[in-house]
Amino acid sequence: MQTGPDVLRDTDWTRTFHAYGSAADAPDHLAPLLTGDPGGSERALGYLYSAVLHQGTVYSATVPAALFVAGILDRPALAAPATTPFTASGESAPLRQLLLGFLASAAEGALHCPAPGEQAPPEPPSEADLDRVYAALNAPDAAEDAEIWEDPVMDALMYRVGPDMRAAAPVLYEAVHPHLTHPDPATRMRAVEAATAAARLGGFDPDLSGAADMAESRDEGAVIVLALGQAGRDTAEFLAHADPAIRACAALAPSQAGNPAATDELAAALADPAAADAWFGRRPAYFPGHVRFTLARALAERAAPDDAERLLPVLRAMVPLSSTHVGAQDVGPLLRVAFPAAGEAGACRDLTAVQRAYLAALLGNDALWEGRIANFRVHLTGLGLPGDRVGISALAGV
Repeated sequence: MQTGPDVLRDTDWTRTFHAYGSAADAPDHLAPLLTGDPGGSERALGYLYSAVLHQGTVYSATVPAALFVAGILDRPALAAPATTPFTASGESAPLRQLLLGFLASAAEGALHCPAPGEQAPPEPPSEADLDRVYAALNAPDAAEDAEIWEDPVMDALMYRVGPDMRAAAPVLYEAVHPHLTHPDPATRMRAVEAATAAARLGGFDPDLSGAADMAESRDEGAVIVLALGQAGRDTAEFLAHADPAIRACAALAPSQAGNPAATDELAAALADPAAADAWFGRRPAYFPGHVRFTLARALAERAAPDDAERLLPVLRAMVPLSSTHVGAQDVGPLLRVAFPAAGEAGACRDLTAVQRAYLAALLGNDALWEGRIANFRVHLTGLGLPGDRVGISALAGV
């Protein structure tokens, strides 16, 4: 399977597509990654993340684009910094790290495609139908032609992306693997994430021993423990680690979903959510936002309504950090534990003392109720609760 410049040269990009139509524009967008042109490289990154991988969705162009990126990872020019919207707060990061991040995200996106045997494949399109669809995608006005995306042939082509990405997974893994022992710690972290995602996609076990041997910080240790968990390993041994961040990362593993000790570890971490948010100098990609968001979601997924009273101190600890912008992400999951009958008739009647305590805790933070952003209010109404402070206050009996 070709990688690197060979893919850019030999792929018939007119018979691939991305989020905005034909990927015939891919060579022009991606070639600057070969020349080291800073402006062109940043535009290439924007193209990879906005068109080739759009909001986590993979397309037929994602496969050759990922193989191209995999084949250039060892180029010295990729040590140059780049500034893109895809780095935290617009900070610079070496191109190699950003491209490893793209490979990880592409593999993660492909994991959402139907797994083998999960659904019956569509009827393979005829060559005539393929010619017709690709001609439409390459037409000058294709970007305005929404009808082409409704064509059944597009469904069949989108279905192919999953098997094609899985077939490429071993090649992506082999390209990433040498960077697990890269001299730069941040590059090693991104390589761990990319290698693990590729291995999961390919259905094999990643060898992270090189990165584990070189790990020298909490950040690296956390990435490795998270990767082991995502790869299906038993992370129970790390629940006894001296570092609370490592213990929490071990607790997040799917293998620990039924382990009460792991659930207790998540609750313990959220007893001081500000400390958890500050755990990492370089946050693992597993945490797309504040660390407390991921911990709260995992804790709520493992909790039952009977756990609401036990988790009330966790909610109270998080409320001061919350706001109308993020309330659905930090306190929202715990509210779902306390109010499981969301949307049912009478869900707001005859509240228990614990439920009223949950609501009362929300009233003490003005930031949850100020401004025009409606995210948190929408979340409340989705639970069958009033979306305003006055209504919550009345229910809480305050």
